[in-house]
Amino acid sequence: MRVVCPIIDGSGVEIYHQRLSLALSCLGVRTDILKFSPGWEYFPWLLPVAFHSSKLVKSDLIHSNIDYGSLFQIRGRPRIFTLHHSSIDEKHLSALPFPVRIHHRYVLKPLVKQAIDQADKLVAVSNYSRTVICELFQKDLPIQVIYNGVDAERFHPIKQQEKKGPLTLFFSGNPTYRKGVDLFEPVMKNLGKDFVLRYTTGLRNHRESMPSGNNIICLGSLTEDELIKEVNQAHIIFQPSRREGFGLSILEAMACGKPVVSTLATAIPEVLTNNKGGILCEPESVDQLVNAIRTLASSRDLREKMGRFNRENVLRHFTLKNMSIQYYHLYRELLDN
Repeated sequence: MRVVCPIIDGSGVEIYHQRLSLALSCLGVRTDILKFSPGWEYFPWLLPVAFHSSKLVKSDLIHSNIDYGSLFQIRGRPRIFTLHHSSIDEKHLSALPFPVRIHHRYVLKPLVKQAIDQADKLVAVSNYSRTVICELFQKDLPIQVIYNGVDAERFHPIKQQEKKGPLTLFFSGNPTYRKGVDLFEPVMKNLGKDFVLRYTTGLRNHRESMPSGNNIICLGSLTEDELIKEVNQAHIIFQPSRREGFGLSILEAMACGKPVVSTLATAIPEVLTNNKGGILCEPESVDQLVNAIRTLASSRDLREKMGRFNRENVLRHFTLKNMSIQYYHLYRELLDN
C-alpha cells in the first residue's frame, strides 16, 4: 500500500505525518510526504500545478490536512482528510490579524467545505475538533475521531539528578498568541528568580518579538533528541494555550512522566486529566497559572505522582502504535471498497 500526504511545512501537522509514516511502515505501508511552504497558503489554487508529483500519480490513497486537501486529487484515489484544529471558526479568527482573518474566512473556509463534500473519509484528532466543525457547518458530519499518539519508547522518563538552583519550566511548540506566548512574561515576573522558563521557537524558528526576561531562556528550534532531553530535565511542563485541536506537546510531556500546567481550553481536557496529570487553569488567567505552578513546585511527591499517572495514561490511550493501527484499518477499508 502506498499513501501520499501533501502537507504544509513547519507545523505540528508535519510532525504528525512524519511519526505516523514511521509507524505505518512497520505495517507494510509506504508513505510519501509532500511538503509545501506556508507561503503557498495565499495562492492555494496553484498548488495542484506546482505539486503535481509523480508520487501522487503512483499512490493508492491520499491523506492530507482538511484545510488544503481538496486541492490534491487523482482520479480513482480515495482521499482522507484529517482535521487537526479549526482555523476558520469565529473564535479563532477574532484573534488573527485582519489580512489573515480575511484569508481564512473567504479562501480557507470554502476550501474546507469543499474538502468535506469530497472526502471519502473525514477524521478529527479530538472530539472537540469534531464538534467545532460540525457546529460551524451546522451538520452532523460523519467524522471519525482518532487521537494522536506518541512513540512511548522514544518519549520516556529519563532519571535526572537533583540539582540546586531555580525550578525549571519548559514550553515546546511554535510560540504564538494561540499557544499563550504573551503570558510568559507576566507569569515569570510573578514567579520570580526561583523559577526559570526554557522555551522553543518551534519548527519555523520564529524569533521576532519573543518573550524575554531574567528568568526566560529561548532555546530556538530543537531536534527531537534535544526536545526529549529538555522535557526530561524540566520539573514542570508549561503549556498555557488558548486553543488546541489536540495538544501534542502536552502528550509528549505526559509520555516522559512529567506534570503539566495548562488550560481548560478546547481539546486539552481530553488529553490531560485535571488534578491527576497536572493542573488546568482558565485560559489567560495569569494568577491561576502562577498558583498552579507554585502548587506543583511545593511538592516533589505530587509532581512525581502526576508524572506516573500521565505515563500510564499515554500507554493506555495515546500510543503511536494504536493510532497507526486505526489508520491502517481505515486505509484498508477504503481500498477494499
